[in-house]
Amino acid sequence: MSKESELKAHVRRVWHSVWDEGDVDALDALLADGFTRVTEGSSSPLDAAAYKGAVRTTRAAFPDLKTTVEDLVEEDGHLAIFWSSTGTHSNELFGVPATGRTVQTFGVNFCTFTDGRLFHERVTWDPRQLLNALGITSLGED
Repeated sequence: MSKESELKAHVRRVWHSVWDEGDVDALDALLADGFTRVTEGSSSPLDAAAYKGAVRTTRAAFPDLKTTVEDLVEEDGHLAIFWSSTGTHSNELFGVPATGRTVQTFGVNFCTFTDGRLFHERVTWDPRQLLNALGITSLGED
C-alpha cells in the first residue's frame, strides 16, 4: 500500500473542511489566483467567491451534509476526485421548500493544478439527480 501524495492529502483536508464543516475559507489554501469552476451543463463558470457562495447555499439547504471522497487519481498536475454526498433537505434551495428527504448524490471533479494550487475544476454531476431525489420533477417552467 503506497502512501498518499501530499497533494491528495491536502485536497482531502480542504474538501472535508469546506463541504462537511462549512469552512469555505479553507479554499484559500487550495485555490490559485484566477481559479474557475465549471459544472457540466452550466454555461457560467464560478470564480472563488462564487464557489464559496455555492457551498454556503448548499450547506444552508442541507445542514447535515456529509461527503466522502471515494477516490483520488493523480497524474501530471491533474487530479480526479470521485465523491458522494448525503444530506437532509432541511431548508429552501433555489425556491424549493424543504422536503425533509435525505438524498445522496455523486460525481467526479477533474482538477488542473499549477504550482500546487487548484487552477481549474470541471465538475461532472447531474443536478437533476438531486431534484428527482427530492421529488421535484419540474421547477415550474412552461
